[in-house]
Amino acid sequence: MANWQGTFRSGLYPLWLIGANLMARVGGMVILILIGHSFSQDALGTYFQILAMVGLAVTATQAGTGPLLVRLAQNRAFRAALKFVALRILIALIASILIIWATNSPVTQFWPLILIPFAAALAPDWMIAAKTRFAQMAAIAVSGQFCGILMAVLAALTHSSSALYFVAPAISVASLVLAAFFAFGASSHTGIKATITTASASPPVDKGLASGLIGFTLLSGALPNLDFVLLGAENDTLFLAQRIFLFCAGLITAVASTLFAKQQTGHLRDIWLLVPMALVSGMLLLFPGILARTVYAAPSDSLINVLQTGAVWPLLLAIVTRQILILQETSHLRWVGWSCLLLMVMSALCLPSGMPACGIMGLITARLACLAVILLACQKFALKRQVAA
Repeated sequence: MANWQGTFRSGLYPLWLIGANLMARVGGMVILILIGHSFSQDALGTYFQILAMVGLAVTATQAGTGPLLVRLAQNRAFRAALKFVALRILIALIASILIIWATNSPVTQFWPLILIPFAAALAPDWMIAAKTRFAQMAAIAVSGQFCGILMAVLAALTHSSSALYFVAPAISVASLVLAAFFAFGASSHTGIKATITTASASPPVDKGLASGLIGFTLLSGALPNLDFVLLGAENDTLFLAQRIFLFCAGLITAVASTLFAKQQTGHLRDIWLLVPMALVSGMLLLFPGILARTVYAAPSDSLINVLQTGAVWPLLLAIVTRQILILQETSHLRWVGWSCLLLMVMSALCLPSGMPACGIMGLITARLACLAVILLACQKFALKRQVAA
């Protein structure tokens, strides 16, 4: 009986973290509702489009090193971890310059968003994840969202575009400060060395495995923004819909990070990833108008149609994330993540532009489905190779 209860509790370990993350996601939804009912769709479309570009910059800044840094910390590889942090800072600088160059809006308007890649580069949350301190991770997420809500309230009351562009940076900077406190503060005793020294043992990370982790993590981090930026340029309706889809992507990322740190496999991994997103996809398919009117003051019919067209997107993203979790630590498949990311970018550049929002959303969904099929085929190949060996 005691063994059964222990197994049951261990099987439910992501539940409280998912609950805490849902609180953070609810905070993000509150922010979206506050600004969605206070600013015009044109203003929000421009803001969300730049924010999507910043999201890609954050993915590049972290350079797929989040899971790798967790493994390095668990292996007490302190010097190697610091080199990757330095690389992240350099990429943040380059990505910020590219955003300024590629954006039509004046930099004096959106400059606060440039703080986000640097906050992502410096954030020591990987140190906390390495010791599976998920309560602290949840506290960081909730606190960041609380600061974002305060800034969103200010933006809603003043209808100030300047305050609007400070909402997302408020979340990132607050999260950075609290993560640094947990990682280096008194509660961590001697700081990073204590964290790494007491980390749980994990198999050594070879170069092939590190390359695979980085490639797959870049692919996973880019997917929520990549197609929207490459295919939906200047389409405000599409970016208004994307903010709702990103709610799902954030939850998937949090659950996947927990499963990775716990090295969870089997049916529990599939349940935590797929079941919640299947429910969300059902809601988007059946009640897109209710969701759109909850978030935005006067959503257009086009926006509602886009949400319904992309209803299966959250479930597909969960399937792709499941496959990435399975494949990313398989050394002989280390180039699959890089190849898929290159394929997604190059194929997007070959597609026609100027399509309506629903057409673009359908194309984005189809591309994600094709990626899921490719990764499933790679899993089958890996299984056959393992059996043959």
